[in-house]
Amino acid sequence: MLRALVAEEREQGVVGPLSPCMEYLVQEKVLAMLASHAKADCPLGIRQHAYVFLVGVLNHLHHSHLHHAPIHKPLQAMVQTSCEMRASPYEAEEMEFLSILCEKIRQDSSIILLYIQPCAMTGGQTGSFPSEDSLPPTPTHEGTTTRVITTAATASSDVSASSSEAGEQKPQPKFPLIDALLNLCHSADSKISGTAHECLVSLASVREAWSSTTIARHTLLPHYLVTRLVTSSDAIPAITEPALIEDVSLSNSTRSESQENSDNEEEEEVGEFPGKKEIVTFLHWLTFCDKMVSVSDGFVGSSICTTVREAFLDGPLRSGLSSLDEDTRSLHLALAAKIVISVSAPMLVNAIIGWLTEDDLEGTEGSIRNLLLQQCRQPPHHLQIQALRLLQVMLEKPGQLSCPGLGSELHQSSWSDEEDERYKHREGERSPDSLPISRTLAPANISKIVKRFLTLVPEELRSTTKDDFESYMADAQRQYRDVCRSCAPFGWPREAVTPECPSDSSSTASRESRPEAETNTFYEGPFLNMLMDFLDHLPEQDYDINLQITSLVATLALLPHPHLHEYLLNPTLTLNGGVRTPYTVLGQVVARIHQPIVEREDYVDHLRVTRYQLLGTMEDFDFERDVDDRKFEALIVIEEFAKELASIAYAKYSIESGMW
Repeated sequence: MLRALVAEEREQGVVGPLSPCMEYLVQEKVLAMLASHAKADCPLGIRQHAYVFLVGVLNHLHHSHLHHAPIHKPLQAMVQTSCEMRASPYEAEEMEFLSILCEKIRQDSSIILLYIQPCAMTGGQTGSFPSEDSLPPTPTHEGTTTRVITTAATASSDVSASSSEAGEQKPQPKFPLIDALLNLCHSADSKISGTAHECLVSLASVREAWSSTTIARHTLLPHYLVTRLVTSSDAIPAITEPALIEDVSLSNSTRSESQENSDNEEEEEVGEFPGKKEIVTFLHWLTFCDKMVSVSDGFVGSSICTTVREAFLDGPLRSGLSSLDEDTRSLHLALAAKIVISVSAPMLVNAIIGWLTEDDLEGTEGSIRNLLLQQCRQPPHHLQIQALRLLQVMLEKPGQLSCPGLGSELHQSSWSDEEDERYKHREGERSPDSLPISRTLAPANISKIVKRFLTLVPEELRSTTKDDFESYMADAQRQYRDVCRSCAPFGWPREAVTPECPSDSSSTASRESRPEAETNTFYEGPFLNMLMDFLDHLPEQDYDINLQITSLVATLALLPHPHLHEYLLNPTLTLNGGVRTPYTVLGQVVARIHQPIVEREDYVDHLRVTRYQLLGTMEDFDFERDVDDRKFEALIVIEEFAKELASIAYAKYSIESGMW
């Protein structure tokens, strides 16, 4: 029968009415009878043959024919049958059947609506989620699955309660196709499990509002994903070396098993460490969640992100970051940094960074942001470095949520007379069709700004006479272009002026003629306050902390946000009393260490030797450290950091003004 059907479909070629053989199957209800026998598996083994037969039919049947009720109803029954048994002896045939069905749905997304059924139609219960017994088993540590299932049950109760209050108990939809695939995700056969996960991604990517809502609200898909994420994170051993986590590459660690005995086996063993296998497993599930959020629409993505926050971020990750045990905090700081680096779906990135940067909420424990800032300031040294590194990777995922503690911004309500006159001159030179040049990001006095930074360290205190400012330029321009592309969707303003007091290029009123501008108070916020404190203590801190702090400030300075730019990269800005900027703080540090350094008779040689030390070229020097070494190291850090800030300011100017 199948051979005749396939032959007819091939002869017909183009899409048209059902072939005679297919018409016979429909009229005689052969498919329905086959599905009925398969459900009972009577005679024994017929279910396997039914799956094979239906796969053959679907392979040669155009997707438009799947809308016929005599065809899709038996298929629905077979999908429902696939939900009934775990570790079925026919799971290979089940997977092939479900896979070809998902392929037909991919070809015609409207087909997916045929596989969403109210509970009343399937004889199921009226709850919006399948029962706990229908959830495929997930190996977990104590309490993990319970928490996730409890969340699902709570959501189900809320839905039922809201329906009761409305005076009408409506049956909630079920999605047996998703349930069947979740069963197969637990197959011991990795090929079957992998195919089931691919099918889940395919279904989640279908742009049908009703199916997306059903997946998000009435299936256990989000909870399955997060349960896997939580259990894999719990499995990471406490002895895992945190410093090695960032270098774990998922792509290099998930090679096919067929390569295990290849010539590259010894190469794969390089870099193995206790806990690496568990880290790779965790990253696998993290990237799968990220992929699912990325391909799905807002309903499914939002549901996954919410569940990730409730069951993972507010669960094991918060517990680890707030632990009193230093080793536990160190492991989870490294894990949090790896998570931020690994995710790319904007919705999931915002969910994770939003959780890391949110303020204290009433009735909750201390915010993670405060925990991180506190950890940055307090020893031990290695935890400070890790916390600062986490802030660094957060800033490298730019966005409005990526700048913690910047709620209070530096506003100016008018431009100075000097800048107004420069802008009028530039307005006259600009062609009518060109975009306006930002006076904030591309100030006309860029030469003065660059000179201020380059002369921050007096000539007698410089460790080298080489003018290598240009060496920073290429990197700064490349990095700024990349950051601009990443930040383009955020719609940040182009000028550092308050919305209430927009800049008027025709006005010559200076800041002095508007005393109300001076009444604006500026609070740098906890994040910038911490950075300024670190910069102020450069001579007392370890060199690696100083490097991490300057890298953090440079990353922040690259963001194309006008208020950040003014604050970090404009040393000519008029400041209210008590306001600190990187330029003023670094200037004060240089002034503070100037005298103790020049009082040493050998300070010139000491500066040169310290520079060679830091660059790793000390072969020709026999040098012992002394109490002044941190001052000399800080001076060299400031010298190079000033060049970096100058190069960033000039790179922004050159790109924003159209020079490159």
